[in-house]
Amino acid sequence: MGKSCKGLFDELVRCLSNSECVKNHPDKKTALKDCAKSNGNDVSDYCKGVKDSYYKCRRAAFDMRKRISGVPGY
Repeated sequence: MGKSCKGLFDELVRCLSNSECVKNHPDKKTALKDCAKSNGNDVSDYCKGVKDSYYKCRRAAFDMRKRISGVPGY
């Protein structure tokens, strides 16, 4: 994982760990993964925004057109 997206990833894990989705999930091993994929009401809008920002950061990191100039603003 690139260093430029590490902060967003850490924030996403922290946010999802505190969400109702993870707390109420029956299987604790896959709770973070399942809750990150879901768009239900158990995940806050803030977490959804962090997830979207992380996705855009990762996409920009792999975009060859932007790879030379670096990931902007992350």
